[in-house]
Amino acid sequence: MATISTMTWQILGKRTIFLFSMALGLAACGQKGALFIPTDPEARERAIFPQVLLPDTRPDTPAPTPSQP
Repeated sequence: MATISTMTWQILGKRTIFLFSMALGLAACGQKGALFIPTDPEARERAIFPQVLLPDTRPDTPAPTPSQP
């Protein structure tokens, strides 16, 4: 009768924990219901994904330049 070594049990345990956590993570993520593109007026004021990643740091109006006397 073959015995399974301690190292094999450790590897199987790590793989089991990894697979269980992946399955739990995949089951827990996501939005319920159908996905849609919002068309209401409030949606136009929201930031889009690239704006969230790279916010616009430029000022809305240019800074006044000092006048030369």
